Amino acid sequence: MTRYVIVGAGAVGACLAVELGDRGHEVLLIARGATLEHLAAQPLSYHTHAGAREVRLPVAAIGDELNLRLGDILVLAVKTQDVAGAAAELAWRDVSDRRGGVLGPAAELVPIVTVQNGLDAERAAARWFDTVIGAVFMISAQYARVGEVRVGGYPAIGAAIAGVAAGDPGTGAQALKTFVADLRAANFGIEPVADVRAYKAAKILHSVRNGVEVLAGDRPVKQAVGDALTAEARRVLAAAGIEHRETGDLILDPDQESFSAGSGVQRDRQSTWQSFARGAGGHEADYLNGEIALLARLHGVDAPLNTRLQQLLGRAARRGGGLEQPGLELLVEQLPGD
Repeated sequence: MTRYVIVGAGAVGACLAVELGDRGHEVLLIARGATLEHLAAQPLSYHTHAGAREVRLPVAAIGDELNLRLGDILVLAVKTQDVAGAAAELAWRDVSDRRGGVLGPAAELVPIVTVQNGLDAERAAARWFDTVIGAVFMISAQYARVGEVRVGGYPAIGAAIAGVAAGDPGTGAQALKTFVADLRAANFGIEPVADVRAYKAAKILHSVRNGVEVLAGDRPVKQAVGDALTAEARRVLAAAGIEHRETGDLILDPDQESFSAGSGVQRDRQSTWQSFARGAGGHEADYLNGEIALLARLHGVDAPLNTRLQQLLGRAARRGGGLEQPGLELLVEQLPGD
């Protein structure tokens, strides 16, 4: 069976490690900081619709000797801002055959799967890796406390859309086939597609709203701001000539639940919220709202809402993060008139 080396022990990475490990795959979870220290000494507290259990996971630091093998699949489950650093760190590691003979570098011999939000991860990984599989994950997974992950999906644990993003089509197709089959066996709904970038673009139309959850204010006001952020992002993608699917195309099973009772997963707590709740210094806004701001500047259009939200979150993170951040009224002031 394929061994999965999963880089990033947050909600998605830990979930993949547990579910693939349950199906008999050898997994190695690459973690850092407090998460690495915790998982090296204690099990992961893993909560799903079936309840809570403790799971021991093999963990390592990215700087450790990983002993990559031919047939491994690397999964980058770090945030987008960490993709380039992780890819560069892994690219020139030796890959060995079953007898321990070195065959060449990981960049040439090991496919890498990018599961990030935004549009930049695949391009960043392809600077080093020959074969890049892009994946869009729709999974209600929360990691707000070190050593604890909650996943709300039912009956499937989550859903994904994946496709070859870069590299030789033949090699990529085989890696994609393996990844899709393994995730299906691990209770993920997953579909292979030819135009994964269009699905990534669809996801960013949703993801630009994430940062609003960090701000203090009433839910109806946040909803209005979120709708305006999405509409603005849609206009910018059009100006940039980036084709996108609709957010509804990301739904693989209309009967799928995202907040199953046994999991403890709560609404309005997506990845940016989780980063700020932990006080994490890094967050995705520069590659979500910041991606829209970048495209707007490059193509001569305006994106005032996404630009302002990126600024608000950047300054808040610099102050140490936390929730109920000020600034929602500044976004309301920039809402388009009727």
